[in-house]
Amino acid sequence: MGQSVMSAFSGHQMKKQKFGEVVKRIWKIAAPYWVHSEEKWGSLILLAINITVMVLTNFVGLRMVIWNQDWTNALVNKDVNLWRQQIYVFLLVGAAMIFTGSFNVYISAWISIRWRRWMTARYLRLWLEHHSHYKMTLTGNETDNPDQRITEDITLFISSTWTFSFSFVQNLLSLGTYIVVLWGYSNVPLVLGSQFAENGRYIMGTGTHLEFPGYLVVLSLVWAIVTTTVAHLMGRAQTRLTYNQQMYDANFRFSLVRFRENSEQIALLKGEQVEHGRLMSIFGDSVMNTFRTMGVTMRFGIVTGMLVYVDAMMFTLILGPAWLWLNQGITSYGQFNLIATAFSNVVTGFKWFQTQYMGLAAYIAVIDRLYAFNDNYDRTIEITEHSELKILKAPDNKIVVDDIAVSLPTGKVQITADHIELKPGEKILIKGRTGAGKTTLFRAISGIWPLAKGEVKLPDGKKIIVLPQRPYFPIGTLVEAVSYPLPADTYDREVIKQTLEQVGLPQFVNRIDEIQHWNTLLSGGEQQRVGIARALLMGADYMFFDEATASMDEPSEEALYSMLMELARDATIISIGHRSSLQKFHNRLLVAEGEPNGTYHIEERKLDDDDD
Repeated sequence: MGQSVMSAFSGHQMKKQKFGEVVKRIWKIAAPYWVHSEEKWGSLILLAINITVMVLTNFVGLRMVIWNQDWTNALVNKDVNLWRQQIYVFLLVGAAMIFTGSFNVYISAWISIRWRRWMTARYLRLWLEHHSHYKMTLTGNETDNPDQRITEDITLFISSTWTFSFSFVQNLLSLGTYIVVLWGYSNVPLVLGSQFAENGRYIMGTGTHLEFPGYLVVLSLVWAIVTTTVAHLMGRAQTRLTYNQQMYDANFRFSLVRFRENSEQIALLKGEQVEHGRLMSIFGDSVMNTFRTMGVTMRFGIVTGMLVYVDAMMFTLILGPAWLWLNQGITSYGQFNLIATAFSNVVTGFKWFQTQYMGLAAYIAVIDRLYAFNDNYDRTIEITEHSELKILKAPDNKIVVDDIAVSLPTGKVQITADHIELKPGEKILIKGRTGAGKTTLFRAISGIWPLAKGEVKLPDGKKIIVLPQRPYFPIGTLVEAVSYPLPADTYDREVIKQTLEQVGLPQFVNRIDEIQHWNTLLSGGEQQRVGIARALLMGADYMFFDEATASMDEPSEEALYSMLMELARDATIISIGHRSSLQKFHNRLLVAEGEPNGTYHIEERKLDDDDD
């Protein structure tokens, strides 16, 4: 395999992304649903309703601010009639706020559920189709913990996209509304400089009056730019740390699952102490990253906390003198509060990126992980499409392999073969050293290993099954395990029981409806017998046994092969095995011979040769 293809297997490193690149990645992840999916129109209608309600909510909020002005004036001026009137206004505005807010939450949740359901189905399909879940493991470690991408990151992406998008839109609506209000009150003079009289009261001394159109809006914008820049400088490491935290935590969870799956082997080897140290070492990465995150968060919190306190004083420092001394431009305390609220909302609007900074950092990390999944999937498909291995239809019922060279992900050729014909009914034994590439050759013939060149011709309409040394068992009943990958009701139950007896598992005939973790309940040899039962039930025409009986003792293995010679006499059986006792059940012998360059080559030998 050429280096040009293998260069695609470079590892993924998280890089700093510009704003445009982040938006591009969001669009690539979100567009399939909102532009191309069959559900887009229903969700777009719900989105339109959501935006309409959001606009109404914004105007209701503004009306509440105006109510607060009138309510304050009624109390300050002791205006009983105005006070009574504002009680009814409050009830109406409050009811509107409660309804629009709750209805908006409901619509948002409805859209999120639809979007998550569609995205989960899509990512599962991407992961499963074309054997991508397996092929992605060949392209390096970019898509670490794909289960986390599907279960957690999709949910986080949708919730974060929804939250930040609507928060941003709501912020723009609020900002536009209150800029208009604040601009209208920018005729209040800004007093720079003052003096104290001897009695401690403020008086106008050499202070300067500053006033220009919209100066309150300009000041709020300048202040927001300064504080946002400071916040970014203090918290910019948060995105990388969040990305790493998700990866370290997922690695730790995966290691615990692996420990549970292999608990018997660990217990037999008394490896608990070693595993404890290994698991704590993996967990240590998470702990150290957490401490680094805590440091960034603390520094960010100190700085932004100081800025928040300054925000609280900003309005008083700007307009306090005009209210206290000049009594100019502000006619009532209620109006003073209205300007204060408008100024606060405008400052908050301009500082949206600052207030959302930590959440946005986590969001960008989620985007990077999902984008890496998509990118790795695209590269997997590209590598598959550009594979030099051609899978063709055979003109007859034979499997024919011509000029095949199978490579490792590093690009090194592992095993080659000039010409192999597997004819109907033949029993073929493949031998060779461990690591010679026999299993990889099976993978290439079955079509799941694209890192190869040559031709494989498969007979059309024939059933082919590859049985690995360790069969897969779904969690469920034994019937489901034996029938896999077909539904449990595919086969007659009596046929399933009979097949279990034929492969030497009569003790489980009455337990076929039990729901168990069969991969831990059955011994290695019993698991392999279930794999043979699958092949028999399927009625496979070609059975590739990748050391599929290696966990059995020799007498059991011989008894099983004797049964196969009787029940599957017309099937072609290709066995990878090391025991010489298997030779008598096969009529051809293929051997993986070592080459001087470190590769292996398939050669045909006589059955009486024992060069393994």
